[in-house]
Order: sequence, then structure tokens, then C-alpha cells
Amino acid sequence: MIKMEQSITINRTQEDVFAFIVSPENETQWQADLVDSRFTSQGDIGMGSTGRDLRRFMGKEIETTWVVTDYQPSHKIGFRVVKGPIPFDATYIFESVKGGTKLSFAAWAETKGVSKLFDPLVNRMGQKQYERDLAALKAVLEAES
Repeated sequence: MIKMEQSITINRTQEDVFAFIVSPENETQWQADLVDSRFTSQGDIGMGSTGRDLRRFMGKEIETTWVVTDYQPSHKIGFRVVKGPIPFDATYIFESVKGGTKLSFAAWAETKGVSKLFDPLVNRMGQKQYERDLAALKAVLEAES
């Protein structure tokens, strides 16, 4: 099983951090491998909203599609990647703490067959990448305040 967990405290309000995270057009500002991200569904964001991401991985562009599986304004957003090389689930949880907002991220995927052999490598690479991405998110959001 692939499982990643990270958290960081950002010196911004819970509402500010949530609003920034749930706007796909902001994601290229802090996710290093992301080329483009956007909603594919119409209307306000909520349960069932859909979108697509285009990422660059090892010199190739990879497209994924996702659906929002949990939506609690200013508190939590969850999504499932339904099409892509590794379908997975993820959540962002937002908590007001002294000094701003604690943002917690978790992602998990159940791998099968020979792919399971690569789980430790994927976990290490994912943890390191998301640590860098969350540090970049913190820098972007705190620079805006």
C-alpha cells in the first residue's frame, strides 16, 4: 500500500488556506511537477465536482482525472483520482491553530501485483515531493499576507 502523510502550519487564516487550496488554478504555484489543473464540471465546487491535472513525470506529461469525494467548506476536502497511472484517494484537513492554520494532507492507494514491489520507493519519493510542495505552499501563502 502507498500511504503519504504530511502537515504544516501556515500563518494565514483557515478560510484563506482553504480557498487557495480548492482553486485548481493556484496549484501550479506550489506543486513542482504540475503543469495544469482545472475543474471539468460546471458550477460551485462540492461533492461530485470533477477535474483534471496534467503533470510532468520523468520527462513525460501524464494526465489524471479526479472527483471530489468530501467537501466541508474551510475544514476538509477529499478527492479520488479515477483515471491515471495510480488511482488514489487524498484528503486535506484544515485546523485553526495558534499561529495560523494547520494543513494536514494524506494520500493512499492500494497497489496490486508486481506494482506492490515499488511501494517503498513510491512512498519515499512521494513523501519528499510533498514535503517540498507544502513548504512552497507555505512560502506562497505567507508572502501574500
